[in-house]
Amino acid sequence: MSYDPHAPDPYAAPPGPPSMLPRILSHAAALALGAVLGIGGARMAEYMEDPVAMSRPEGSLSRAQLIARLDAAEKARAEIEGQLATKSEEATQASTALQEAGQKVTVLETKVSDTEGEIKILELKVKKSQGKSAALQKQLEDKLSELETLKAQLDVALEQKAQLQVELKDSKEETRVAREETEDAKRETDDARIDAVNAKWEGFQSQAMVDICEKGSRSKLSKCRDEVLAGLSQERAGRFKQCVLSGQASPRLLKVDPKVKDAQLPKWSEWFNEAGKFTKKNWYIVFCDPTLPEASGNGNAARRSEPLLDLDDEEL
Repeated sequence: MSYDPHAPDPYAAPPGPPSMLPRILSHAAALALGAVLGIGGARMAEYMEDPVAMSRPEGSLSRAQLIARLDAAEKARAEIEGQLATKSEEATQASTALQEAGQKVTVLETKVSDTEGEIKILELKVKKSQGKSAALQKQLEDKLSELETLKAQLDVALEQKAQLQVELKDSKEETRVAREETEDAKRETDDARIDAVNAKWEGFQSQAMVDICEKGSRSKLSKCRDEVLAGLSQERAGRFKQCVLSGQASPRLLKVDPKVKDAQLPKWSEWFNEAGKFTKKNWYIVFCDPTLPEASGNGNAARRSEPLLDLDDEEL
Protein backbone atom coordinates (compact mmCIF):
# COMPACT_ATOMS: atom_id res chain seq x y z
CA MET A 1 0.00 0.00 0.00
CA SER A 2 1.45 3.38 -1.00
CA TYR A 3 1.81 6.30 1.50
CA ASP A 4 -0.23 9.46 0.84
CA PRO A 5 1.31 12.46 2.62
CA HIS A 6 -1.95 14.44 2.39
CA ALA A 7 -4.10 11.77 4.03
CA PRO A 8 -5.39 12.53 7.57
CA ASP A 9 -3.46 11.04 10.46
CA PRO A 10 -5.67 8.29 11.94
CA TYR A 11 -3.87 8.69 15.29
CA ALA A 12 -4.27 12.49 15.59
CA ALA A 13 -6.78 14.06 18.02
CA PRO A 14 -10.12 15.02 16.45
CA PRO A 15 -10.35 18.69 15.41
CA GLY A 16 -12.06 21.02 17.95
CA PRO A 17 -13.97 24.31 17.54
CA PRO A 18 -11.91 27.32 16.40
CA SER A 19 -10.33 29.35 19.31
CA MET A 20 -12.35 32.51 20.41
CA LEU A 21 -9.54 34.14 22.43
CA PRO A 22 -7.98 36.19 19.60
CA ARG A 23 -11.43 37.48 18.60
CA ILE A 24 -12.29 38.46 22.20
CA LEU A 25 -8.98 40.27 22.65
CA SER A 26 -9.52 42.11 19.37
CA HIS A 27 -12.98 43.35 20.41
CA ALA A 28 -11.71 44.42 23.86
CA ALA A 29 -8.87 46.41 22.33
CA ALA A 30 -11.28 48.12 19.94
CA LEU A 31 -13.62 49.06 22.79
CA ALA A 32 -10.76 50.42 24.89
CA LEU A 33 -9.43 52.44 22.00
CA GLY A 34 -12.90 53.84 21.32
CA ALA A 35 -13.30 54.87 24.93
CA VAL A 36 -9.92 56.62 24.98
CA LEU A 37 -10.69 58.45 21.76
CA GLY A 38 -14.13 59.43 23.04
CA ILE A 39 -12.76 60.84 26.29
CA GLY A 40 -9.90 62.54 24.48
CA GLY A 41 -12.32 64.08 21.99
CA ALA A 42 -14.56 65.38 24.75
CA ARG A 43 -11.59 66.89 26.60
CA MET A 44 -10.33 68.48 23.38
CA ALA A 45 -13.75 70.00 22.73
CA GLU A 46 -13.85 71.32 26.29
CA TYR A 47 -10.33 72.73 25.89
CA MET A 48 -11.29 74.47 22.69
CA GLU A 49 -14.21 76.10 24.45
CA ASP A 50 -12.17 77.33 27.44
CA PRO A 51 -8.44 76.48 27.21
CA VAL A 52 -7.42 78.49 30.28
CA ALA A 53 -10.14 77.04 32.50
CA MET A 54 -9.03 73.55 31.47
CA SER A 55 -5.55 74.33 32.83
CA ARG A 56 -6.95 75.41 36.20
CA PRO A 57 -5.30 73.38 39.01
CA GLU A 58 -7.44 70.76 40.68
CA GLY A 59 -9.35 72.24 43.60
CA SER A 60 -9.14 75.88 42.49
CA LEU A 61 -12.34 77.91 42.18
CA SER A 62 -14.23 78.45 38.96
CA ARG A 63 -15.02 81.97 37.76
CA ALA A 64 -18.59 81.61 39.00
CA GLN A 65 -17.34 80.54 42.42
CA LEU A 66 -14.89 83.43 42.52
CA ILE A 67 -17.57 86.04 41.83
CA ALA A 68 -19.81 84.38 44.44
CA ARG A 69 -16.94 84.56 46.90
CA LEU A 70 -16.42 88.24 46.11
CA ASP A 71 -20.13 89.04 46.54
CA ALA A 72 -20.13 87.21 49.89
CA ALA A 73 -16.96 89.03 50.99
CA GLU A 74 -18.38 92.44 50.08
CA LYS A 75 -21.64 91.67 51.85
CA ALA A 76 -19.80 90.53 54.98
CA ARG A 77 -17.56 93.59 54.83
CA ALA A 78 -20.55 95.92 54.60
CA GLU A 79 -22.16 94.25 57.61
CA ILE A 80 -18.96 94.42 59.66
CA GLU A 81 -18.38 98.04 58.70
CA GLY A 82 -21.93 98.78 59.83
CA GLN A 83 -21.23 97.06 63.13
CA LEU A 84 -18.01 99.06 63.50
CA ALA A 85 -19.88 102.30 62.89
CA THR A 86 -22.45 101.34 65.52
CA LYS A 87 -19.79 100.32 68.06
CA SER A 88 -17.83 103.51 67.41
CA GLU A 89 -20.95 105.60 67.95
CA GLU A 90 -21.73 103.71 71.15
CA ALA A 91 -18.17 104.25 72.37
CA THR A 92 -18.46 107.97 71.62
CA GLN A 93 -21.76 108.19 73.47
CA ALA A 94 -20.31 106.25 76.43
CA SER A 95 -17.30 108.57 76.54
CA THR A 96 -19.54 111.64 76.47
CA ALA A 97 -21.77 110.21 79.21
CA LEU A 98 -18.71 109.44 81.34
CA GLN A 99 -17.43 113.00 80.92
CA GLU A 100 -20.79 114.39 81.96
CA ALA A 101 -20.90 112.03 84.94
CA GLY A 102 -17.41 113.12 85.93
CA GLN A 103 -18.41 116.77 85.74
CA LYS A 104 -21.47 116.05 87.88
CA VAL A 105 -19.33 114.30 90.50
CA THR A 106 -16.92 117.25 90.53
CA VAL A 107 -19.79 119.72 91.08
CA LEU A 108 -21.31 117.64 93.88
CA GLU A 109 -17.92 117.14 95.57
CA THR A 110 -17.43 120.93 95.48
CA LYS A 111 -20.91 121.51 96.96
CA VAL A 112 -20.31 118.93 99.69
CA SER A 113 -16.98 120.55 100.57
CA ASP A 114 -18.50 124.06 100.62
CA THR A 115 -21.48 122.90 102.68
CA GLU A 116 -19.20 121.19 105.21
CA GLY A 117 -17.28 124.47 105.55
CA GLU A 118 -20.52 126.42 106.11
CA ILE A 119 -21.61 123.90 108.71
CA LYS A 120 -18.37 124.34 110.68
CA ILE A 121 -18.88 128.10 110.75
CA LEU A 122 -22.50 127.72 111.88
CA GLU A 123 -21.46 125.25 114.60
CA LEU A 124 -19.01 127.84 115.93
CA LYS A 125 -21.69 130.54 115.87
CA VAL A 126 -24.20 128.31 117.65
CA LYS A 127 -21.60 127.43 120.24
CA LYS A 128 -20.73 131.08 120.74
CA SER A 129 -24.41 132.03 121.22
CA GLN A 130 -24.67 129.19 123.75
CA GLY A 131 -27.79 127.91 122.05
CA LYS A 132 -29.72 131.10 122.57
CA SER A 133 -30.14 131.84 118.81
CA ALA A 134 -32.94 129.79 117.34
CA ALA A 135 -32.21 131.23 113.92
CA LEU A 136 -28.63 130.00 113.95
CA GLN A 137 -29.75 126.59 115.13
CA LYS A 138 -32.31 126.42 112.28
CA GLN A 139 -29.64 127.36 109.71
CA LEU A 140 -27.35 124.65 111.08
CA GLU A 141 -30.06 122.00 110.86
CA ASP A 142 -30.92 123.04 107.29
CA LYS A 143 -27.27 122.85 106.27
CA LEU A 144 -26.87 119.43 107.85
CA SER A 145 -29.95 118.23 105.94
CA GLU A 146 -28.59 119.77 102.74
CA LEU A 147 -25.23 118.05 103.30
CA GLU A 148 -26.94 114.70 103.77
CA THR A 149 -28.83 115.18 100.47
CA LEU A 150 -25.69 116.23 98.65
CA LYS A 151 -23.74 113.22 99.94
CA ALA A 152 -26.53 110.91 98.79
CA GLN A 153 -26.49 112.53 95.34
CA LEU A 154 -22.70 112.24 95.25
CA ASP A 155 -22.88 108.52 96.08
CA VAL A 156 -25.31 107.97 93.21
CA ALA A 157 -23.15 110.03 90.84
CA LEU A 158 -20.03 108.09 91.81
CA GLU A 159 -21.86 104.81 91.24
CA GLN A 160 -23.08 105.99 87.84
CA LYS A 161 -19.55 107.14 86.93
CA ALA A 162 -18.10 103.76 87.88
CA GLN A 163 -20.75 101.98 85.80
CA LEU A 164 -20.07 104.25 82.83
CA GLN A 165 -16.34 103.57 83.13
CA VAL A 166 -17.04 99.84 82.83
CA GLU A 167 -19.38 100.39 79.89
CA LEU A 168 -16.84 102.61 78.14
CA LYS A 169 -14.12 100.01 78.61
CA ASP A 170 -16.38 97.29 77.19
CA SER A 171 -17.44 99.55 74.33
CA LYS A 172 -13.83 100.35 73.46
CA GLU A 173 -12.97 96.65 73.45
CA GLU A 174 -15.94 95.86 71.21
CA THR A 175 -14.89 98.69 68.89
CA ARG A 176 -11.34 97.35 68.79
CA VAL A 177 -12.59 93.86 67.88
CA ALA A 178 -14.95 95.29 65.26
CA ARG A 179 -12.10 97.33 63.77
CA GLU A 180 -9.89 94.22 63.53
CA GLU A 181 -12.74 92.29 61.93
CA THR A 182 -13.23 95.16 59.48
CA GLU A 183 -9.56 95.07 58.51
CA ASP A 184 -9.79 91.29 58.01
CA ALA A 185 -12.92 91.78 55.90
CA LYS A 186 -11.16 94.42 53.82
CA ARG A 187 -8.26 92.07 53.17
CA GLU A 188 -10.64 89.24 52.27
CA THR A 189 -12.56 91.51 49.91
CA ASP A 190 -9.36 92.76 48.29
CA ASP A 191 -8.10 89.20 47.85
CA ALA A 192 -11.44 88.07 46.42
CA ARG A 193 -11.54 91.09 44.08
CA ILE A 194 -8.04 90.38 42.80
CA ASP A 195 -8.88 86.70 42.25
CA ALA A 196 -12.07 87.65 40.44
CA VAL A 197 -10.28 90.17 38.22
CA ASN A 198 -7.61 87.60 37.43
CA ALA A 199 -10.36 85.15 36.55
CA LYS A 200 -11.97 87.70 34.27
CA TRP A 201 -8.65 88.20 32.51
CA GLU A 202 -8.35 84.42 32.08
CA GLY A 203 -11.86 84.38 30.67
CA PHE A 204 -10.90 87.17 28.27
CA GLN A 205 -7.92 85.09 27.13
CA SER A 206 -10.06 82.00 26.63
CA GLN A 207 -12.74 83.87 24.71
CA ALA A 208 -10.09 85.51 22.51
CA MET A 209 -8.75 82.09 21.56
CA VAL A 210 -12.24 80.82 20.82
CA ASP A 211 -13.18 83.89 18.74
CA ILE A 212 -9.97 84.19 16.74
CA CYS A 213 -9.09 80.50 16.37
CA GLU A 214 -12.42 79.33 14.99
CA LYS A 215 -11.43 76.44 12.74
CA GLY A 216 -8.53 74.58 11.21
CA SER A 217 -6.35 71.57 11.76
CA ARG A 218 -5.01 70.68 15.17
CA SER A 219 -1.60 72.10 14.28
CA LYS A 220 -3.10 75.30 12.89
CA LEU A 221 -5.32 75.83 15.94
CA SER A 222 -2.36 75.26 18.24
CA LYS A 223 -0.29 77.88 16.41
CA CYS A 224 -3.24 80.28 16.44
CA ARG A 225 -3.71 79.92 20.20
CA ASP A 226 0.01 80.47 20.76
CA GLU A 227 -0.17 83.68 18.72
CA VAL A 228 -3.21 84.90 20.65
CA LEU A 229 -1.61 84.23 24.03
CA ALA A 230 1.56 86.00 22.90
CA GLY A 231 -0.54 89.05 21.99
CA LEU A 232 -2.16 89.06 25.43
CA SER A 233 0.98 90.31 27.15
CA GLN A 234 1.56 91.16 30.80
CA GLU A 235 1.34 94.84 29.90
CA ARG A 236 -2.11 94.30 28.41
CA ALA A 237 -3.09 92.18 31.37
CA GLY A 238 -2.22 95.09 33.67
CA ARG A 239 -4.22 97.58 31.61
CA PHE A 240 -7.18 95.17 31.45
CA LYS A 241 -7.23 94.65 35.21
CA GLN A 242 -6.79 98.38 35.84
CA CYS A 243 -9.88 99.13 33.78
CA VAL A 244 -11.92 96.55 35.68
CA LEU A 245 -10.71 97.65 39.12
CA SER A 246 -11.35 101.32 38.33
CA GLY A 247 -15.03 100.61 37.68
CA GLN A 248 -14.87 101.56 34.00
CA ALA A 249 -16.14 99.38 31.18
CA SER A 250 -14.21 96.16 30.70
CA PRO A 251 -11.92 96.04 27.65
CA ARG A 252 -13.40 94.27 24.61
CA LEU A 253 -11.95 92.28 21.73
CA LEU A 254 -13.67 93.24 18.47
CA LYS A 255 -13.34 92.32 14.81
CA VAL A 256 -13.20 94.83 11.98
CA ASP A 257 -15.94 94.62 9.40
CA PRO A 258 -14.21 93.08 6.34
CA LYS A 259 -16.26 95.35 4.07
CA VAL A 260 -14.66 98.47 5.58
CA LYS A 261 -11.34 99.47 4.02
CA ASP A 262 -8.70 101.32 6.03
CA ALA A 263 -10.82 101.06 9.16
CA GLN A 264 -10.15 103.69 11.83
CA LEU A 265 -10.07 102.35 15.35
CA PRO A 266 -12.12 103.97 18.13
CA LYS A 267 -10.37 106.05 20.75
CA TRP A 268 -8.37 104.12 23.37
CA SER A 269 -8.18 101.13 20.96
CA GLU A 270 -5.25 99.33 19.42
CA TRP A 271 -4.69 96.51 16.97
CA PHE A 272 -4.39 93.11 18.57
CA ASN A 273 -1.41 92.19 16.38
CA GLU A 274 -1.01 93.81 12.97
CA ALA A 275 1.82 91.47 12.00
CA GLY A 276 0.11 88.32 13.26
CA LYS A 277 -0.65 85.56 10.80
CA PHE A 278 -4.06 84.88 12.31
CA THR A 279 -5.03 88.35 13.59
CA LYS A 280 -3.46 90.82 11.12
CA LYS A 281 -5.61 93.97 10.92
CA ASN A 282 -8.77 92.07 11.70
CA TRP A 283 -8.94 92.22 15.50
CA TYR A 284 -8.49 95.08 17.94
CA ILE A 285 -8.91 95.71 21.69
CA VAL A 286 -10.87 98.60 23.17
CA PHE A 287 -9.40 99.69 26.52
CA CYS A 288 -10.73 102.23 29.03
CA ASP A 289 -9.86 105.92 29.10
CA PRO A 290 -6.44 106.14 30.85
CA THR A 291 -6.83 109.90 31.46
CA LEU A 292 -9.72 109.57 33.90
CA PRO A 293 -8.83 109.83 37.62
CA GLU A 294 -10.35 106.45 38.41
CA ALA A 295 -8.14 104.79 35.80
CA SER A 296 -5.37 104.73 38.41
CA GLY A 297 -7.25 101.94 40.14
CA ASN A 298 -8.15 104.07 43.17
CA GLY A 299 -11.49 105.85 42.63
CA ASN A 300 -14.12 103.16 42.49
CA ALA A 301 -11.79 100.21 43.09
CA ALA A 302 -13.20 99.68 46.54
CA ARG A 303 -16.71 99.28 45.21
CA ARG A 304 -17.61 97.71 41.90
CA SER A 305 -19.94 99.58 39.56
CA GLU A 306 -20.40 96.53 37.32
CA PRO A 307 -20.15 92.75 37.65
CA LEU A 308 -16.56 91.62 37.46
CA LEU A 309 -17.46 88.55 35.46
CA ASP A 310 -19.86 87.93 32.62
CA LEU A 311 -21.05 84.43 33.45
CA ASP A 312 -23.16 82.08 31.39
CA ASP A 313 -25.87 79.95 32.95
CA GLU A 314 -23.66 76.92 32.47
CA GLU A 315 -20.92 78.48 34.57
CA LEU A 316 -23.36 79.18 37.38
